[in-house]
Amino acid sequence: MITKCIIALGNPGKEFSGTRHNVAQWVFSEIGRHSELSWEIKQKLFAEICYWVPNGTRQKLMLVKPCVFMNESGKTVNSVRAYFGINSDEIMVIHDELDLLPGAAKIQLGGGAAGHNGVLDVYKSLGKQQFKRIRIGIGHPRSLGLKQSVSSFVLQRPARDEEEAIEKIVKFCSSFLHELVQMSAVEANSYLQQGVK
Repeated sequence: MITKCIIALGNPGKEFSGTRHNVAQWVFSEIGRHSELSWEIKQKLFAEICYWVPNGTRQKLMLVKPCVFMNESGKTVNSVRAYFGINSDEIMVIHDELDLLPGAAKIQLGGGAAGHNGVLDVYKSLGKQQFKRIRIGIGHPRSLGLKQSVSSFVLQRPARDEEEAIEKIVKFCSSFLHELVQMSAVEANSYLQQGVK
């Protein structure tokens, strides 16, 4: 199925915008630097929504930012899906990923949540239905030589070198998002490798 809706997980509020847990929404911010995005709050859908037509295309994509906290992401995803009559396989979810180092990203269809409470809540809300995911690496505190807890780690800003690596892949994903949503996971992952070189 063709992707119609892209949902970037994160926590609402300016105090969380620069944190690791919100790197998915950095993709939308980067798109907004090059395109005029008119966000509208839809309280009944627990979301901010806008429509984006990538340059040189006629395809209109719905961009969604949840207005609920990460652990309740499924509430937004399921509400948007039901209201607009979107199938789960027409949804792409972007989220941060502890199991990938900063600067890395992978696309997959389905798969486990790997302890990500936002992704887990989306799975619970959709049942066993699969959806595409862009996993943007933020690293794990242990892989980065840090002793802090995961819950503290994801709610902090990345260190400067980590942030630069994340921003690089975020820019790549935003620049080629239209192409990525049309590819299979295998094709998209091969394409993503260009973004980390």
